[in-house]
Amino acid sequence: MEAQILLIEAIVAAGVGYTLSQFVVVMDRNAGAKLAKADRVAVKERGFFEIVGRPVAGLIPKYIKKVERALYWAAFVSDSWKGRSAAWVIGRQVLLGLAIGVGLYIFMENPLFLPAGIYIGWTTMGGDLSALASRVRGRLMKELPEILQLMAAESASGASLDTVIARVSAAEGYVPAWLKMVLGIAHGRSLFSTVETGEGILLDEAFRSGDTQLISFAVQLGFAAKGTQVREALVTLATQFKNNYVGQAEMKAEQLSTKLGILTAVFYFLPFLVLILIIVGLPVAGAF
Repeated sequence: MEAQILLIEAIVAAGVGYTLSQFVVVMDRNAGAKLAKADRVAVKERGFFEIVGRPVAGLIPKYIKKVERALYWAAFVSDSWKGRSAAWVIGRQVLLGLAIGVGLYIFMENPLFLPAGIYIGWTTMGGDLSALASRVRGRLMKELPEILQLMAAESASGASLDTVIARVSAAEGYVPAWLKMVLGIAHGRSLFSTVETGEGILLDEAFRSGDTQLISFAVQLGFAAKGTQVREALVTLATQFKNNYVGQAEMKAEQLSTKLGILTAVFYFLPFLVLILIIVGLPVAGAF
């Protein structure tokens, strides 16, 4: 009983702390309406989730890298994720996981539900971010062959690869939007890696995103920029990326069929087997 009371007090304290932190953030935003954009982002980052997540983040560096890459793409397509940090995401997972775990423990009066609830809360609170990032990456993979074909068509006029990228960035889609963002933050830096300038901004930003397809895209464009047959190189790259996309799509289809088979076994055959055992087993057990 004392343990349950302590857990309830911990949850109440966490809830009060989070509510007060959000109240302070709102007050800061209202009072600082004339602050610069960078200052507003800094205000958004501060909060109870951030405070809780920082010490936990130091214990899971590999997972933090994964979260940072997912945040990169989430912020790319949604303003609600801009200004968020990996520590904020971890703090949200920890606190809401604890809340669900303690809630299940209290209502079910069984300590086994505590870790189960924590796991459910942890995975659920991280699922929205990873799902959004996965959708963006899938869209990028689908668009890359088409963008490379468009770039090959643009280069037929003899334009340089820098000019071709600038033209393509005006098109619709995630890849053009990403290229436009890269051009916007270049600030005079070379797009491609050279001995004189070092690592180009295109490859640097691709590494920041953590997307292997974009990294390959940036590397291959760097090689194409050094050659004379730019159009032929882009056509070859378009074919290569298209084949990669088709191959991965087929692999995912095979994996989906396997997962569906497992789900069918778990949610159809297993309950059916349990029902048969109940119908047949109870009368047999009653006979003894």
